[in-house]
Amino acid sequence: MTNKKTKQEITSPQPAFPDNVNGVRITREYIESLVVALVLAFFFKAFAAEAYLIPTGSMASTLMGRHKDVRCEMCGYQYQINASEESDDQNPTRFVDYDGSPIPPPQVVGGACPHCRYTMYLGTDNIHNKNYNSYNGDRIFVNKSQFDFNIPRRWRVTVFRYPGKPQINYIKRLIGLENETIRIEHGDIFVKHNDENNFEIQRKPLPQLLAMLRIVDDNDYVIPELHDIGWFDKWNNKSSSGKWKRSDDFKSFSIDTTDEINSNSSNSTQSNPLDNTNADNNNNTAEHWLEFSNIVPTSDDWFALKQQRLPQISRMDTNPQLVTDFIGYNSGIVKQPDKYGVIRLEPEITLSTITRNGESHKEHFCRQNTNGMGLNWVGDLATSVNLNVQKPQGVFMLSLIKGGVTFRCDIDLSTGDATISIVGHADLFEPVTAKTSIKSKGNYKIMFCNIDEELRLIVNNKEIDFKMNNRYDKLCDQNTPLNRNRQPTKNDLKPVSIGAKNASVKVEHISVWRDMYYIACNEKNRSHCDLLDSPLNFVRNAYTIEEIERSLNRFFSDPQYWESLGQTRMVEFKLEQDQFLMLGDNSAKSKDSRLWTEDLIPHYVDRKMLIGEAMFVYWPHGLRIFGTRFAIIPNFKKIRRIY
Repeated sequence: MTNKKTKQEITSPQPAFPDNVNGVRITREYIESLVVALVLAFFFKAFAAEAYLIPTGSMASTLMGRHKDVRCEMCGYQYQINASEESDDQNPTRFVDYDGSPIPPPQVVGGACPHCRYTMYLGTDNIHNKNYNSYNGDRIFVNKSQFDFNIPRRWRVTVFRYPGKPQINYIKRLIGLENETIRIEHGDIFVKHNDENNFEIQRKPLPQLLAMLRIVDDNDYVIPELHDIGWFDKWNNKSSSGKWKRSDDFKSFSIDTTDEINSNSSNSTQSNPLDNTNADNNNNTAEHWLEFSNIVPTSDDWFALKQQRLPQISRMDTNPQLVTDFIGYNSGIVKQPDKYGVIRLEPEITLSTITRNGESHKEHFCRQNTNGMGLNWVGDLATSVNLNVQKPQGVFMLSLIKGGVTFRCDIDLSTGDATISIVGHADLFEPVTAKTSIKSKGNYKIMFCNIDEELRLIVNNKEIDFKMNNRYDKLCDQNTPLNRNRQPTKNDLKPVSIGAKNASVKVEHISVWRDMYYIACNEKNRSHCDLLDSPLNFVRNAYTIEEIERSLNRFFSDPQYWESLGQTRMVEFKLEQDQFLMLGDNSAKSKDSRLWTEDLIPHYVDRKMLIGEAMFVYWPHGLRIFGTRFAIIPNFKKIRRIY
């Protein structure tokens, strides 16, 4: 009976409280819940993760500071232009005159497309009546507990307190670890431990490598109308007698030579961009190649092309060109107002008469901002294609040229074997073979890279393992044809090729990329060019923007000026215990560890100043509501992990 009674007492309903007592209890519960939520939020912010806004473009185009999102009116490529100058939260007096009266902030009114190099006018009076608004930078989450449990990692995007002003947080990529000496040379990073004598090149893990690639060309944005009037083809097959067939939209190419056997025929004399022979020694089957040329129209070229006519012949002599470290993000044209009126920074923007389809109208014409042109030759390249194998036989090839040396990947479409080699230098680098999944009909996404003195092949987003035999850095510091100081040759004007032999394939979504280029500068030399003999010396007698632009283009298109291109400056930074080196991805526009010492600030970040690793962009700029100013619709497409 006692047990039953106890059970009944426990489960019996509790007596009701008066209304005022219930109100107090509910209020207390709300307060307790709010306090707990606030404590958890502060705990999460202090020890786990915190949100940050990217204010500037020093990490572009990995992370965006304040910028304009632009779709090129000529090729349709979407890109970003730095607009940090329009706002400066860290220096609010910058837009105040001497007498205290406000000055309108600068306006970004133009910028060049990184794909076709057309410079668009973005002012409010543009011919399309479009409002090219500026957006705040990316908002990111930072893992603040990373350094509590793990050591700092090279190549990771890191938030830290700026040594000069610890109350200000900076974000850069962690490049140098403690007890190392970092060398920047030829755009690459080399490391020597402080107890060693030799420097070794540092290679990026695949996620970081892919995040740090910069676009050179994307054939999905080809402009067929330009080819119809006789402008240069970036991809052509002149050396293979036209075996590659181009689609009507110019975006894809196909070939079928599965029945072709070339045995001492006249075709055996055709030129091959790789090794001056176009026949395999075993079966004499012809190799057929598509070659990429880096075509860079000048501002004057675009003035003619936009009106559907060719430029003057004398103005077409600066193509093709070497690949440089140009980045469209830095190409902005800025109006700088003051109390005396508007001062336009060079280049000038003119109101010109444009004739198109027989109709003439006035519109603003922009010249490219020569201050944003790339001044450094970049030989580390990658190419990606979508390959459609229509018959599982023959060989598909990709090649990349750097400093006159051809690096090649051959994929046997019947077995999936991929072989990488350095053409003409088998005595230095023995060809290496590995298995891939490409051995049947179907579609494959392929990327071939020659970056950081390593050949890498990625198939369907998976890197092929060559057991580290794909590295050739040990040959680059010797007196060999692969030495780092070699200059480019005429072959570098066509640095990428796609080939097929006895195969039936189609290629589409063809892109060319370049590696990020770290400029070797410090407080003694802040130039955006690290060549010992800068291209700027070549244009010292040019006085107008037009002359400077054309002279720089001529420099990178004519091999007679390239004798010094392989000779670059080198800078070194020594790190001790608990010291780390930070560099921005936008090397030409980043005041990072290389330059702090000019302000008497150490070139390193102390461990205690590290905050955390950037994890992901949780809020890129939102999408606007029906063309209004309110960009509050989540931009899910650009929410991404940070590498």
